[in-house]
Amino acid sequence: MAFSQDSDLVDLIPDILSLGITSFADDHAKAQSDIERELRIKWWPRKNIAGEMDNTKLTATQFTMASAYLVLWRYALPQLTNWTEGDRFGNMIDFYKARYGEELESVLADGVDYDEDSDGTVDYDEKQPVGQRLDR
Repeated sequence: MAFSQDSDLVDLIPDILSLGITSFADDHAKAQSDIERELRIKWWPRKNIAGEMDNTKLTATQFTMASAYLVLWRYALPQLTNWTEGDRFGNMIDFYKARYGEELESVLADGVDYDEDSDGTVDYDEKQPVGQRLDR
């Protein structure tokens, strides 16, 4: 299941599904892939764990807002805009792009939940913000 779904978009823009496109389901999967790729680039190398990042060890709910913002910015709103100056959706693209960046940075600063030992819980040392842990 993707990090976000259409109901998360409706929470942000109540009329989003009544504007000619009734579902953005495929876009949620794309957004999840985009976020996972960004984590592999920005977060995983700093975590100092050998091997590849296992996406199944992430806590999906931690990325719901970032994913919803990303779907709106990158996928949904560009389909709805007419690309003229002052267009409602064109203006919203920049807004949600900024919200996505802020939200992902907040998650990284707070600490990505990653169940490193696969025990079903994310312990304190598995959530430490990267760069905040003192290793000896």
